[in-house]
Amino acid sequence: MSRPHVSLEELLAYTFDGEQICPTLQQHLSTCPLCQQQATRARHIRACLVSQIYRSHCPSATQLSFYAIPGALSAEEQRQIAEHLARCPLCTAEYAETRQFLATS
Repeated sequence: MSRPHVSLEELLAYTFDGEQICPTLQQHLSTCPLCQQQATRARHIRACLVSQIYRSHCPSATQLSFYAIPGALSAEEQRQIAEHLARCPLCTAEYAETRQFLATS
């Protein structure tokens, strides 16, 4: 019996949240051009949303770079960025890349 197309809820959970999907769903997704197209579209929408939302409440790239340099920011700026990094995985990843770059320079 053929599996029906992937539901919108399953597709969003898979593409937005990175949830694991059952083997039957994975098989269907690997063979169904319509569901593949919808998954690609959902990934594109997610990327657009992230790019628009990211940085709206985040420190600038310059501030994150300065945070990686001891003494470059005031104690208050350091505190604010540390609090932000504790809750923002995108900035945390960017900060890690900056630290890695500075360590190899």
